[in-house]
Amino acid sequence: MILDLYARLEQRSWLDMLRLPLLMGISVLLAVASFSIGAASAQERGFRFTETTGRAVIMDADLQQEARLMALEEALYLAALEGGASINGFSAVMSDTAIEDHFVVRPASRILDYTITNEMIGEQHYEVTIRAAIGSLPQAACKTRRTINATVFKPRISQAPNTPAVAGPMAVQTMASLIESIDSQPRMNVRLATETVLDPARLARANDEYDYKALTSGVVRVRRGDVAIIPEIALRGSRQQSSVQRRDIMTATLTLHLFAGESYDPLDSFVAEVDMTTRNHGIFRTINVLNDPSRAELLAALKAPIRGLVRRMANSVQCAPLTARLSLAGAALTVPVGSHHGMRQNALAVATGTDTPWQIMRVTSVDEMQSTLTPLNKNRDIARLAGRTVEFMEIPQL
Repeated sequence: MILDLYARLEQRSWLDMLRLPLLMGISVLLAVASFSIGAASAQERGFRFTETTGRAVIMDADLQQEARLMALEEALYLAALEGGASINGFSAVMSDTAIEDHFVVRPASRILDYTITNEMIGEQHYEVTIRAAIGSLPQAACKTRRTINATVFKPRISQAPNTPAVAGPMAVQTMASLIESIDSQPRMNVRLATETVLDPARLARANDEYDYKALTSGVVRVRRGDVAIIPEIALRGSRQQSSVQRRDIMTATLTLHLFAGESYDPLDSFVAEVDMTTRNHGIFRTINVLNDPSRAELLAALKAPIRGLVRRMANSVQCAPLTARLSLAGAALTVPVGSHHGMRQNALAVATGTDTPWQIMRVTSVDEMQSTLTPLNKNRDIARLAGRTVEFMEIPQL
């Protein structure tokens, strides 16, 4: 029904055009005007709820269902107009110098989802009241950061043979600073497991009764919805040479590898790279020694990208929308995320729709690792929503 609404409006505009009087002697089309009202303000408001009532005349007792659909269509049309209207018009001069104005009104916003809240039958009219979500879904602007639970596993440090020997201890110090920076990030609950190698195959086992290491020291697992992080530092050397001088260059590549909890599938990686001169080879030895960087300077150069790298990683995971797959548990829709992941009751969620562009849902109950959702339109067949991916929104209901 809702998907046909805009097609009907478009058809209605063409019918209005065809109804122009086809009188002889039309001299000239004086003006063509097109303007919009409310569209800009609708975009500023974005997504919101509204209630509208549509009415239709019951022409005959046997046509009551048709009147109901006409009332529903009017309510949907009025709801769309709540988000702004686009008005196209023109004036025409007829042979008798009379001026006729013609206008076509179209909604400037979209109806995302709706539910019928009331239906009333009078003596001659059928009334339908709806509650609709209109506007547009919000863009991914990071206004509210999510709290992320992360586990840092054993880091990786590699050093090519053509790098100075002193770079090895510096890489260890840099790694310690990198892990400390991750641990100090706001709204990140970090668990340090830096002595444990991330082994997805081993962690995927549900039974650890025959695993000696698991029985003696335990197994570090990452829960569903959390993030596993492996920090890595790779050092390699190169040489730049000119006619009078050559320089030894060391390149440090810092990488944060992210994996999804429970499945340990790769999520993303964040990389920062820095080049530094470790030694100068010129004609004059004294000048070379004076120009060579000290160990403190090399260590500072190695640590320089840490702050920006960790901030980029934190911004990405904290600003990413929380998504989950819907499952049918009895007569309820559930998702495998809960209070452990920052879920709250009455939070709004959206999934791709069936007869509407989107399905708007609300979180009605929250457990530690699971939440229950209810569609805005409670008359929908929730079995058809099972298996769809839902995205949660930090949007207050107006």
